[in-house]
Amino acid sequence: MENRFGVKDFVLFVVLGGIVVLIVLAMLQFDRQWDSVQEIKHKLDQQAVDLQVMQQQISRGVTPASTQTTANSTVAPSEKRILAAKAMPDYSDGDWMINGQSARFATLTPLVSGDASASEVQSYVIESLLTRDPVTLEFQGVLAESWAIKDNSIEWRAYAEKRRAVPLTPDEVLAEKDCPPADKAAERDAYLKERLAEGRTDDNIGAEPDCPPAAIVTFKLRDNAKFSDGKPVTADDLVFSYDFIMNPAIDAPRQRAYFARMRSVKKLGPREVEIVFNTPYFEALGLAGGLEVMPKHFYGKFAPEEFNRSTGLLMGSGPYMPETPEGWKPGNQVRLIRNPRYWATPSALSRFVYREFTNQVALETAFRNGEIDQFGAPPETYVAMKRDPKIAERTHQYEYQSAIGGYRYIAWNQQRGGAPTKFADKRVRQAMTLLIDQQRLINEVMLGFAVPATGPFNPQSKQVDPSVKPYPYDVERALKLLAEAGWSDRGDGTLTNEQGQPFELTLTYRSGSPNYEKMALLVKDMLARGKVRVIANAQEWSIFTTKLKNKDFDAITLGWTAGIETDIFQMFHSSQMIAGGDDFMSYKNAELDRTIAQARLTLDEDARLKLWQQAHRILHEDQPYTFLFFPKSLVLMDKRFANVQTVPLGLNSEREWFVPRAQQRWTN
Repeated sequence: MENRFGVKDFVLFVVLGGIVVLIVLAMLQFDRQWDSVQEIKHKLDQQAVDLQVMQQQISRGVTPASTQTTANSTVAPSEKRILAAKAMPDYSDGDWMINGQSARFATLTPLVSGDASASEVQSYVIESLLTRDPVTLEFQGVLAESWAIKDNSIEWRAYAEKRRAVPLTPDEVLAEKDCPPADKAAERDAYLKERLAEGRTDDNIGAEPDCPPAAIVTFKLRDNAKFSDGKPVTADDLVFSYDFIMNPAIDAPRQRAYFARMRSVKKLGPREVEIVFNTPYFEALGLAGGLEVMPKHFYGKFAPEEFNRSTGLLMGSGPYMPETPEGWKPGNQVRLIRNPRYWATPSALSRFVYREFTNQVALETAFRNGEIDQFGAPPETYVAMKRDPKIAERTHQYEYQSAIGGYRYIAWNQQRGGAPTKFADKRVRQAMTLLIDQQRLINEVMLGFAVPATGPFNPQSKQVDPSVKPYPYDVERALKLLAEAGWSDRGDGTLTNEQGQPFELTLTYRSGSPNYEKMALLVKDMLARGKVRVIANAQEWSIFTTKLKNKDFDAITLGWTAGIETDIFQMFHSSQMIAGGDDFMSYKNAELDRTIAQARLTLDEDARLKLWQQAHRILHEDQPYTFLFFPKSLVLMDKRFANVQTVPLGLNSEREWFVPRAQQRWTN
């Protein structure tokens, strides 16, 4: 056959290919130019606001102040440590902090984002009313200048006792928001029967119109606080933030569950608010003070559907801000710049930059090459880097067990697709824990940088019942429990049930972390000794979180943070089995529900701690999770950063850090 492809054809293809490449490059350049134009537009808008404020001040005979503000005559207590840093002899403004992470940001929009990295970014931008002193752990004002709490629990309890004596009627139950719809007759009947037997709950009583408030917390906002666009922080913004979260059209079920104890947030004056609680709550002040204030004029312009789909809506009153409040898209680098209108003491570092890497190995390589400034290292890497003279010479190393440090776990899904799983049987869950050698995981996966977990409470917390001990590694006892639950070796070396189905499970874990992978594979080998077949299933973070939300897994391993006093309602109360709730393993124990509810109502600390310890014992018996260990934090940081300290809460605030002028790396 004659070949008709000649030199002219080759040249033509080369030219066409070049044109295609040029078109693609032009499109990319256009995208970059569009982003730059949007950034310039945002900066011009900011300058217009500043000019408008200056004109208003001049018209009133007031000398315009600098757009870079500091705290007024009333210095926020949370600022005192920052002011102390500024008084150090080598203190200097400037330089950047370059952070890295082994997962991609899906969204920076608050409420709809569910990962720790997005929460960290948001914490620099959006402020709450109160915070805790990192050393004393006492509450300090941030946006709140002052506050007061009125305990009305005696009057509330008197009303509640009378109402509990009144039988609950079927009509009242059928009107409850959690009651299954009429087309689900079996579920509806079961719900009706259970609720009539249970009677009036504290939450039901607290929601009644005639019920007196259990507690009232009032806050006075600082008169100099303002958002990054120059508009003041007012009571209207605080009321809006609460109403926005509680709007069921907003994709924030986790936050709604958290704030459901509040009856209302009411404006008393331009900068004064009143927060009323439906039921007594031991953390009423912390819950109210932790409400993050979102600017009404910014977030209020978005319809719920638009907000839920968004990826980069981020504005607040904090010390840092994104370059544009609504221009970030996945794939773009996350950059936070100093808020030029920040109402309080400005931070030293001028910028935070977040670089994304495909996996933990790439992240480690970037730190070794000096491309990022701090690295939360897995144990093997931490030990290796400490031994590397080049790394040790240019870094500080920090090892600490925080008072709010979290734990790792394996959750056993008890219901999938509406049907109970093998893990609905407590004996099976106990057997899984008995097959997992906890101390071996600590030694081999964490290299000793962890302490055993027996439940969800931090070992430093008084919520821990000291009599609760870790489950031993005991294959024989595990096999006995599995046999009682109907799983036994019928002669072929594997566990099967009476229907001949083999005992197997898929253990899902997030990809990109060699440490999690090592743990998952070690757990797989351990369970194999109990004749359980495990498929280790690594998933990219977005898929992983989708599986959690949809309860589409057999077993899943992850970690929870803890608190100074941890409220476990969100993770273990059966009401949180709702879609998107954090009881994603569909665990239900009526005794635990009652214990959690009572603990949350109990203001007396000694009585409350006894209830938390009871909850600890119930969870240890039930094993909805196999509680693995509380890891130590292992952090390496570029040595140029000064005033980095370990405190009871971990490391002190990045706002207290600085880089002496001679050591600064980034200057623009």
